[in-house]
Amino acid sequence: MQVSVESNSDIKRTLTIVVPQEEVDTAIKKRYDDVKRNARIDGFRPGKVPMSVLKKKFGASVRAEALSDLTQSFFYKAIMEEKINPVSPPVITPNDEKTEGYEFSASFEVYPEITINPVEDLALNSPVVEIAESDIDEMVEKIQKQKATWKEVKTKAKDGNQVTVSFEGKVGDKPISEEPIKGFPIVLGSKSMIPGFEDNLKGVKTGETLSFEVTFPEDYQQADFAGKVGVFDVEVDKVEKSELPKVDEAFIKEFGIESGEMSDFRADLTKNMTAEMERALASKRKQVVMDALVENNEVSVPEALIDNEINQMMASLNEKAAQAGQPAQPDLPKELFHDQAAKRVKLGLLLSEVIKQNDMKADADKVQARIEEFAQTYDSPEEVINWYNANPEERNKVESVVLEDQLVDWVLEKATVTETSLTFEELMSSAQAAG
Repeated sequence: MQVSVESNSDIKRTLTIVVPQEEVDTAIKKRYDDVKRNARIDGFRPGKVPMSVLKKKFGASVRAEALSDLTQSFFYKAIMEEKINPVSPPVITPNDEKTEGYEFSASFEVYPEITINPVEDLALNSPVVEIAESDIDEMVEKIQKQKATWKEVKTKAKDGNQVTVSFEGKVGDKPISEEPIKGFPIVLGSKSMIPGFEDNLKGVKTGETLSFEVTFPEDYQQADFAGKVGVFDVEVDKVEKSELPKVDEAFIKEFGIESGEMSDFRADLTKNMTAEMERALASKRKQVVMDALVENNEVSVPEALIDNEINQMMASLNEKAAQAGQPAQPDLPKELFHDQAAKRVKLGLLLSEVIKQNDMKADADKVQARIEEFAQTYDSPEEVINWYNANPEERNKVESVVLEDQLVDWVLEKATVTETSLTFEELMSSAQAAG
């Protein structure tokens, strides 16, 4: 076997492979032996068909199958000998002009060689947050609003009011839903509807009917409506204002605070908000580190890996749509996902290289602690823990998460870190937007 390697770029290779004639002859003979044993041709007993008849009837297919087998086996031998790691199946091009032996070229992408710039050179902004008394006040108000009751009013609707409507909408001749929407509550100012919809409801009163146009966002989840104008016919069923409950002993006891004391209620809120804050901070710091690694290291990303990532993203999107009772979007152009997929693949390659270069391993105690923490959300934590420990594949998923967290801590220890103060609300709003 003769092999020549051409590097079209740092992630593209073309192998030109020449299979000796004797290998070709042996492969073809073997295929003919198989055909001769199994061929059923009128006038001849099985296994007794003359070679001239076999060649006339099966010659083209025998040669094609033999060369296909040779292509696979010699390509595999070649990449093993040359120590090449493909990321995509090869594109095979036979050299039909070759008269002696069999020559073909195989073009494919390979994993890139990655050089990681020193993490000590990274300058990172890491958020810090302190929960203030005003944050607790706002949380109490938020809980009050969640427990609010609604009372119908005859006045014009304004921000904070709940307007219950029945409506139909169309984009061109296509209705936005199979049936008219009945009795749909909307809190004005909540931004729960597409931009502009709530604005048209300000000032309405019970019993009014109105029609208006609203443009769907360009990134609207239902692609055939995105960026298009919808026409809505709306009937106002009722307008209501909220009435907040009094934060008294009875109210506080509803949240499991047996004493009913405000001080105990605020202490419990502080505990829960602190846990929520720590999770959000960990996520934010992780994002800061990941973004810095991507921005400060150059990597050639194979298109085959990007395409795989796009397929996974589209599958995930359609799975979420199905869970929400929405139609799948199988015809979305892949270009919509390309940049995000490329970033994800680049990050994955960088993380793998950092872990490999520094021989990082997931801390077994941290893995077990993470499993036990997760198990506490179930009715039978011990069963969940045993299940993870008995399923290596599932445990490996937890190990990957823990290992990423360890990598983030490692980078933060070595990089130049500047702390940026955020309020609790800023942190949680940022976390919600990112999620």
